[in-house]
Amino acid sequence: MEWKIYEEWLDITLYRQMTNLIYKLSSNEEKYKIYMQLKENDMFLEKPKVDMETAYGLHYPGEVLERIGEHLTLTKQTYRALGLALARMMPLQETCMFNGAQKDLFWKKMKQILGEKDLFLISINYICEEKEKNRWKQAMHAYPFERAEEMLFAMSILPDDETLWEGIKQKLADSFSKNRKISVFTEWNLFVWMVGKVMKKLKGYRKKDLDILKLLVKLTGINAKNADAVLEKRMCMFGYSDKETAFLNFVLMYFVERPDRISLSGLTAEKIGLNVLEAFLPGKETYPEEAYVLCSRILRTYGKLSVRIDGKERLEKCMNETFRVENVKTFLTLFPFRSNEPEEWHYIDLTEEKWDTLVKELSSEEFEACVTDTLKGKTYSTKSLLKYLERYENLTGKRYQDVFWKKSEPELHVVFNRLILHGILNGKKYLEEFVKDYKNEEPDLEKKWEFMAGYLKSEIKGLCNEHSYPMLKFLINEIGMDGCEFLSPWRILKETFSLGYYAIQHRECEFFSPVLGKEEHRELFSMVEKKFFYEYPDIYPEYLTALLLKESTALWMEQSEAYELSKLLLPFISDSYRRETLYQRYMTEEDRKRYQERKEWLKEQKKRIDHWKTEKNIKQQFNQILRENRKTDKEIQSIYEFYKNGRYSYGHKKLYCKIVSSYLKDNFAGTAKKPMAKKEALYLLKLAENMYQDECMELPEITELIERAEVA
Repeated sequence: MEWKIYEEWLDITLYRQMTNLIYKLSSNEEKYKIYMQLKENDMFLEKPKVDMETAYGLHYPGEVLERIGEHLTLTKQTYRALGLALARMMPLQETCMFNGAQKDLFWKKMKQILGEKDLFLISINYICEEKEKNRWKQAMHAYPFERAEEMLFAMSILPDDETLWEGIKQKLADSFSKNRKISVFTEWNLFVWMVGKVMKKLKGYRKKDLDILKLLVKLTGINAKNADAVLEKRMCMFGYSDKETAFLNFVLMYFVERPDRISLSGLTAEKIGLNVLEAFLPGKETYPEEAYVLCSRILRTYGKLSVRIDGKERLEKCMNETFRVENVKTFLTLFPFRSNEPEEWHYIDLTEEKWDTLVKELSSEEFEACVTDTLKGKTYSTKSLLKYLERYENLTGKRYQDVFWKKSEPELHVVFNRLILHGILNGKKYLEEFVKDYKNEEPDLEKKWEFMAGYLKSEIKGLCNEHSYPMLKFLINEIGMDGCEFLSPWRILKETFSLGYYAIQHRECEFFSPVLGKEEHRELFSMVEKKFFYEYPDIYPEYLTALLLKESTALWMEQSEAYELSKLLLPFISDSYRRETLYQRYMTEEDRKRYQERKEWLKEQKKRIDHWKTEKNIKQQFNQILRENRKTDKEIQSIYEFYKNGRYSYGHKKLYCKIVSSYLKDNFAGTAKKPMAKKEALYLLKLAENMYQDECMELPEITELIERAEVA
């Protein structure tokens, strides 16, 4: 912790360096345990960022006392730091740490400089002078405390002294009330330490004179905005703004340890953190640096919420939907977490001078990326864009437009298009430069145009704006339809209009762009049509058919042209859907009538042919049955089964009757008897019954058949 409030009293850095030096040199086996016991009540005891040896080249405590004046101006803060360090670390001090009278000389000088009424000297004497301990305790009790930092320091020396507590508690409460001079932001650690020490003392205390202290204790475990923000309102009565309360709510909850401490990963802790973000990040107003440091800590700690808030898994997502980043401090606080946040939170609007400082705060790559996102996401007039790019160049010493030569990113393609549309970049001029290099056979052509060619290609592809077609036409005229490997007009056209084989086969190709006029469509179609005719003759008819089937084609192709083209294509179209569609869309009424008549005639012919084929097949089937069963004991049975199946034949029942009756009449003709097995005779009777029922044979004919039958 940093203790700014004590800087005029104590050289805290030197204190930590001296205590650390003594600790390291101590041979006490339990020094860690002792150190941690001391740390419980010591406000300043921490490992220094730079140790004594590194900072000053001093290697033992006595040397420090003797020679520190060679490195530092000896002030009261210096003497207090060294004196307090010696006092606190007495349990770990050893004789070998000092030579001769080094320590005695220092004590003598310190007492002269500080004087007996100095709070720190009183505290040092209380710790060190065992025989005079009571005297110095009385001196502490009698000290004329005025400032909170004095009282809290005294509590660090006499943590359990009830006399001291009773003497200072009201003054302490008052110093944290309406007349407070202590900054919540710069001295938040003072609040944390104080609350941690008074918590037990206030347990069961019912008087209202210490209400502010009790409220601060409550902030360690309750969301101040709960229950219509009752706690927040009460804090306001004691002079704390909503923002100060939100700040304290989190630091006290997070840093003050207590037996019944709430879960730091629980919903209450998450919501307290959200309150801090919503207090300090929105709006144009800025706050002390400590507020933004705390916001960063919260975003880092609660990057992904253990317990979702309103179904949201990240704290950033929980912020008010109307939230906008409106100042640099907020921007820099959120920037490290940009991968989890809306892109617009990291826009840098260089049309406003307040964002200029970001060029120094971010790396060149980060700054450029934010600028790219801004140009992609925000809407600017041409004038504003020019101003933006000018300010970028003034701030960075580089032209933003040069980025298109160095790399390719999806975001940059959007920006390139935007600059083209505003006339800030001239695609035609870039192409002229490319064509010059191409025709001059520039040896590093591909390397030079590696990225820029991609931007030019994307600008032409899709023919999405007024600049696209002139660029495409120029390129075709200068380097031909195939162009070069990495900038081919034909490849661009294939992607734009889906001119691949598969797309044509599935009628996905469509030769139309809303930015092209009628004549431009016809001009481009002529070039593409020639390409297909000469190089892709196998799919040439398919290509033309697919275009004619698209309604958009009628916007640029004359009806008469489509009519003539359709007449030429119809004989090559096997697909009935395509053929029907072309007839309905482009043929005359007379053409459609003739087409319909021919369809009907063909339909009838097909019907007759199908009928003939079926009859032929039935006759062949009967002949096959006779070949297999004639003059056997299954002849009549096979005829019966043939007829039985035919009874259920749709449209051909009469044919079955005719075939069977003709055969029977011929087979049983004359006067001679027809011998057969009893089983065959039975099948003959069944057959006769069915045929009589179906009116295929008259009764006399049937009677004649039966009379000629004879059971062998």
